[in-house]
Amino acid sequence: MVSEHLDSAAWWQTIHDLTETPIRDLVAGLDEIAEQAIPYGWLPGRARTFYGTDFATWSDLAGETISSLVNRPKGGIGTVRAIMIAARDAVALARSTRLDEDLDAATAIHRLLDRLTDYDHKLLSARGWALNPQTIPVTARQLGVAPVNVQRNQPRADRRFRELLADPTHAAVVDHAEDLRHRLGPLTHQHTAERALNDLGLDLTTDAGQLLLHLAGPYSRRDTWLEDTAAQGLRAASDTLDAAFAKTGAPTTAALILELEALDIPPQTASEFIHSRPGLRRFGDRWVRWGPTTADKTEAALRLSGVPASAALIAATIGGHERSVRDVLYSDPRFTRATKQTWALRQWGISEYIGVFAEIAARIDTAGGAISIKAIVDDMTATFPDVAESSIRSYLSTPGFVIDNAMVRRRTESDGWPTVAPLYAARGAFHNGRNEIRIAIAVDYDLLRGSGQTLSPATATALGIHPGQRRSFSGTHDIDLFWRLSATNGASVGSLRGLATALGADMDDTIVLAFNVRDSTVKATRIRAGENVRQRLRVLLGKPVRNPVADLARGLRCQPEEVAALLGRRGDAELLEATL
Repeated sequence: MVSEHLDSAAWWQTIHDLTETPIRDLVAGLDEIAEQAIPYGWLPGRARTFYGTDFATWSDLAGETISSLVNRPKGGIGTVRAIMIAARDAVALARSTRLDEDLDAATAIHRLLDRLTDYDHKLLSARGWALNPQTIPVTARQLGVAPVNVQRNQPRADRRFRELLADPTHAAVVDHAEDLRHRLGPLTHQHTAERALNDLGLDLTTDAGQLLLHLAGPYSRRDTWLEDTAAQGLRAASDTLDAAFAKTGAPTTAALILELEALDIPPQTASEFIHSRPGLRRFGDRWVRWGPTTADKTEAALRLSGVPASAALIAATIGGHERSVRDVLYSDPRFTRATKQTWALRQWGISEYIGVFAEIAARIDTAGGAISIKAIVDDMTATFPDVAESSIRSYLSTPGFVIDNAMVRRRTESDGWPTVAPLYAARGAFHNGRNEIRIAIAVDYDLLRGSGQTLSPATATALGIHPGQRRSFSGTHDIDLFWRLSATNGASVGSLRGLATALGADMDDTIVLAFNVRDSTVKATRIRAGENVRQRLRVLLGKPVRNPVADLARGLRCQPEEVAALLGRRGDAELLEATL
């Protein structure tokens, strides 16, 4: 920046003897540039070292003299000469430049670049503002210097460039850069930047275009985007979307664009960014996070719903299988049961539905130990619309409760257990001697797919099990029996699929379980579908059949004349053939 013209040297000769005259009087028009920063980057290195701390702007030098500057510690006449000439040149430049001139971007940038030295221009265009900066070795080869020269001089060149940029005569460049920054925002696509620069008469492939883009950001390539590295545009936009999904769950496109606009990202770019994000899926005009697992997709469906939903509705939303959805609803801690048929996200804070029995028990406890049946029914049907009144009344009759004068309470030990029917009332159940009880179980689709089986209250009681108890029988395949206080239909056996497979049982076959109540063992036998009645009786009763009626009477523990009626009442009508 220091003038090399002869008039500068001549001017110095006219003033260098005026050593006690204030600088403001030596440099005509110094007040016109008073607030401008002294361009130390363009002065000898010692100028910043010895004067930069105390003299930042030209106004700081106004009251100084040549003598006072030279006499400062390590001051020198050569350095003072360079400072004085720089001040005079700054005034001349300010007077020759109209600050109110409306310069287009190309003109303003070229005026700025013209003030750079050839070396600084080449160095900075290669490594300072290039969208794809060159390496130090490549730049050094282009400049014909050693790599260390590039390393040392790039910071200095950048400082000199920044000082030029701070000069009010180049305010138009700063203004154009700010306008471009406002148009592009902290995140943009290259094609958007190219269009914006073209509107300013610039090209992204040129030195001037890349300089203005750098000053507007600086921008650098990240994935398929150009981001303002100072604002960390890509990360800021991603974090903003994360926060929006955490707050809303399934925000609309408009809501997401509004959130991104708060970062100064233009609406069109915001829309492009939303559509480009992996792991998001759009349903109508709402967006959700869309993970690879059924659980992730189930969560997305619930966020879309915004209220508890059934497994069937969730499966329909995500295009999955209802059974798979049910599996994750029961197993994944993200979900909680809201009603009998619906599920919610646990983070919604909805009270967890714990089943009809437990809900009745909770209301009894809240009421102090007893509550009217009407109050139970009214409250539960209102709270859980998908629970039928008949289901509530069915659970009221389970072993865990006692009903007395239209009031219900928990059963206690002193209440004992309700009377159950004798074993002969249970279909497929027979005694065989004092200690063996034989139970026939039909092989159907549910058994073969692993569904649990149940034993009637009469059968469970005969096997020595009461409500709230468990008993295990050992054998080739062990069988565990347990009778819940909440059970509406007796004791549970669990899955018999493994046993059926071991026996080679097929659909419509029958499995007969022979329980020994004395030593807690069990044996299993298969009856093929279509087996003749006498052979069927032999397996059911556990002994050869000589007189069907008499043998059945012993197995049922009734009189022979009662056999036909008993079999009819309990649903074993096919065995009546043996009595005829």
